[in-house]
Amino acid sequence: MLCVLSGAVGGLTGASLERTGGLEAVQLPRPGPPPPGRPPGDVAGIAACALPSVVTLSVTGTGEQATGTGFVIDTRGRILTTNHVVAPAVLAGGRITVTFSSGVTARATVVGGDAGYDLAVVQVHGVHGLTPLPLDHPGDRPGVPDRN
Repeated sequence: MLCVLSGAVGGLTGASLERTGGLEAVQLPRPGPPPPGRPPGDVAGIAACALPSVVTLSVTGTGEQATGTGFVIDTRGRILTTNHVVAPAVLAGGRITVTFSSGVTARATVVGGDAGYDLAVVQVHGVHGLTPLPLDHPGDRPGVPDRN
């Protein structure tokens, strides 16, 4: 019973802090190189490669809040995320804050979205040195030439 009560109190406290803005800036760890001796395509190597491109989105709108993730798709500041996460900002004229793996934050605006596919693209400004997530390497698929 004590475990259930402790879990409920912790959950309610965390939800309250998130809703009231009681949490300070998010500090995400910097990615390190993959562990030595690991093949380049193993999970640790892929995660180390992807982390600089992954972002957290905090969205507020009239009476609504959402948190989600996305990833950088180009060096111009466009980020792919889910439409349902950014919907409160679109529908209620709210605010989107993007936190990068370095801990840097920036405001974002919605460029476009599709509720049917649950995809959206947001744009950040004033952030430099972005690392787009490599989505495809044609040489990894048989019969597809490399475009280098």
